[in-house]
Amino acid sequence: MSSLPTIIVTGASGIVGRRFLDLAKESYTILALARRSQSQSEVAAHPNIRWIQVDIANWTALKAVMGRIRELGGADYILHLAAYYDFDYVSHPEYTRTNVHGTRHMLELAKGLGVKRFIFASSLIACRFPTPGKALTEKSPVDADIPYGRSKSLGEALVRQYSQWLACSTVRIAAVFSDWCEYAPLYMLLSTWLSRSWNARVLGGKGESAVCYIHVKDLCQLFLTILRRSGELPSYDVYCASPDGSTSHRELYDLATRYYFGQTRRPILLPKVIALPGVAARDLLGRLIGRRPFERTWMMKYLDQKLDIDASYTRKALDWQPTPRNHLRRRLLFLIEKMKARPWEWVCKNEAAAKREILRPNLRIYEALHAMQQQLTAEIMAHILAAERWGQFLHYHRMDRTELEWYVGLALRWLSATVRTADRTLMMEYFDDLAHRRFEEGFDSAEITDVLQAISHIVVSELLAAPELRGMEQEVHGLVALTLQLTVDEIEDIYEELASKAPPGRRLAGERPRKVPAGDKLEKFLASLETFYQPSPDEEDGSRAEEPVHPVPERVGIPK
Repeated sequence: MSSLPTIIVTGASGIVGRRFLDLAKESYTILALARRSQSQSEVAAHPNIRWIQVDIANWTALKAVMGRIRELGGADYILHLAAYYDFDYVSHPEYTRTNVHGTRHMLELAKGLGVKRFIFASSLIACRFPTPGKALTEKSPVDADIPYGRSKSLGEALVRQYSQWLACSTVRIAAVFSDWCEYAPLYMLLSTWLSRSWNARVLGGKGESAVCYIHVKDLCQLFLTILRRSGELPSYDVYCASPDGSTSHRELYDLATRYYFGQTRRPILLPKVIALPGVAARDLLGRLIGRRPFERTWMMKYLDQKLDIDASYTRKALDWQPTPRNHLRRRLLFLIEKMKARPWEWVCKNEAAAKREILRPNLRIYEALHAMQQQLTAEIMAHILAAERWGQFLHYHRMDRTELEWYVGLALRWLSATVRTADRTLMMEYFDDLAHRRFEEGFDSAEITDVLQAISHIVVSELLAAPELRGMEQEVHGLVALTLQLTVDEIEDIYEELASKAPPGRRLAGERPRKVPAGDKLEKFLASLETFYQPSPDEEDGSRAEEPVHPVPERVGIPK
């Protein structure tokens, strides 16, 4: 067993999570929690990283994870990065589900595991913009007036509450960027200013709208500093992950146009009285044509406001400060060079970073498949064993029914694993092996492919009838029907190849199928994945997952 300390990292597939894993993997054993699989997240395999695909808002799933973590020896720290956000000024249910309940679940997991410190990634947006001439500090009240900020302020209240049971640190983070940008508002600004668009020179207000930015490398170093000095830190404290001051749109515009065009372009300043109706009109047109612009009317409220920061307490308390060369005003040259030299990669990385999914379609379909396992098995068995299909499924009718049920269940489990990981090769590789065995046992290819076609029809029909998958017809057909059709084609190819090589009389029609031994390929695969994604409880029939034993008090304002 590794002697390294163990840290649980939520949101491991995000811009911060991926960088943190890369920096910390040699010094910590990392249990990386994310909704996406490791391959989809483009995180390289490493002996010190165990990937756990789970939705932290699903308490049932998280309890299963906690049990497995205990078996692995527990954990020393938790870095809670996972959060939902978008740029609409609406109180989306996911803010409560992921940012509030998900945080409460992770705190309960931390308490149950007895971790040494829980680090909560909050946001400076949890606080209102300061009055002109003032700056936010670590002591500023969390009084946000936007939905994302309010969800983070509720998260901070939870962390403070749980600090009576375990050491906690709250980190209020500035706008995070990388050398590829990967921060949606900054990406949209640069894409507009450095284009030939009609609004390339337009700045709202006086161009004085300003926020603070932090390079992802500096943020990860701050987290590592907290971990390294955990034993010296108080049981609860708040830190600001930000340089002092702020950076305005006018400053960024001047630098960006100078770096890109060789000279600073003079901007066109658009007063708020004109900018607001202009943004509203563009947004309305975008809604009508199905292509909304990034700018929203609520953003006009913050024209020429400054989110100035004074992070002197954090620098003193942690003996940490952002690297001067990583300040956005200096780093912008790196961003512009990458934008110019590798434009396609620039766009791909930023579009991927800007995209936010509440729960990935493959996981929603996986949950439904998991919940329907017994029902689907029974339907498929009834279809195969119907008296009128004796001739069509001769070998399956000759099987022991318990054995046949085991095979059907195994096929559904492989299909579930394929859907969850969005990797069709898993299903195809299993049936590649099975096709060779069935050929030797005398099965006709049509007998196997007809069963797969029946499975496809039954599974797709049941999934499309599920209320929680309404509107996901394309995803269901892509992940289930298309996967099984590719598997059918693979089996027919294999049979053609085997038949062309087999000597006369090789096939033994009527031979009883052999039972696959316990510990088959699927079991080994599932064990190696170290993923514990479980279905959410079916709320349609009123059932609920068991909640943590310490409910949130009414004063925090979280629904029971």
